Amino acid sequence: MLSFDGLAQDILRKKGSFKKTVSVVEEILNCPDIDLEVNSVFTPTTVDYLSESIKFIIDLGVPSTNFSLSIIKPWNQASLQKLENEMIKLVKILVSNFKRKGNIPVENFREESDTGIFYCPAGKDRMTITPDEEIWGCVLFPDYFKGKERSPEYQKFYFGALDDFIENHKNIYPRISSNYARLSVDNFSASGLGCFLCPELENCEACPINASFSGNPLGEMPSHLCKIQKIKIKEKEKFRIEIQKIQVSS
Repeated sequence: MLSFDGLAQDILRKKGSFKKTVSVVEEILNCPDIDLEVNSVFTPTTVDYLSESIKFIIDLGVPSTNFSLSIIKPWNQASLQKLENEMIKLVKILVSNFKRKGNIPVENFREESDTGIFYCPAGKDRMTITPDEEIWGCVLFPDYFKGKERSPEYQKFYFGALDDFIENHKNIYPRISSNYARLSVDNFSASGLGCFLCPELENCEACPINASFSGNPLGEMPSHLCKIQKIKIKEKEKFRIEIQKIQVSS
C-alpha cells in the first residue's frame, strides 16, 4: 500500500513529492512480485482533483487504488457539491475503463461480498499495541484518547498494559470488547437523529472513531460525514447499474 494523492500530492504534502512518488510507482510496477495498491486522501481543499487524480493513477498502470476523504475539517455545502461533481466524473471514467478493460481498478467501487449493518471491527478482528505497551482495539483509539485518560470512555475502550493483559486477558477481553461491540452504525446518530432511521443504514460504512477526530463524541456522526456517505452510496449505485448494462449487452 502506497500513500499517493495523485495530482493533489504537492498541495498538502511536501513540495516536489509528486514527481518522486510517480517514479517510485513506476519502479514498483516493474517488479512483478509486488502487488501494489495506492491510497489517495482528499480534503475539502483538494477534492477538485479527485477524479483526474484517480484517472492519472489508473493510467500509470496501478492495478488497484482506493481513495479516502478526510473529515477532520468540516465539509461545507460548496465542498460537498464539488465532491458530488467529482464522483459523477469518476463514475464516467470507471465505466469507460470497464468497457475497454473489463476491470474495476478502484476498490471503493468494487462489489461488496457482504451486506448488512456495518460494525467497527476494532477489538474483534484486530488489536493494537502502542510503543508504550498499551492495548487498544485498533490503531486509531490511542490517538483519539490521548489527553483523555481521566474520561469514563477511556476506561471502556482501554484493554490495559500489555503484561497485565497477558496475565488477565480472560477477564479483561470480554469486559472491554463488549463496549467495542456497541460501535455498530445502528447505534450511531447524526444531527440528533438515530442512524437506525436512515434508509441507507445497510449501505453506510462510517468509521466511528475516525468521525470523532472532527470533535464529535464517539458514535455521533458529523452532518457533513452523513452527506458524504450518501453521495458515495448514490454514485456507487449508479456505477453498479451501468456495469450491469454493459455485462448484459455483452
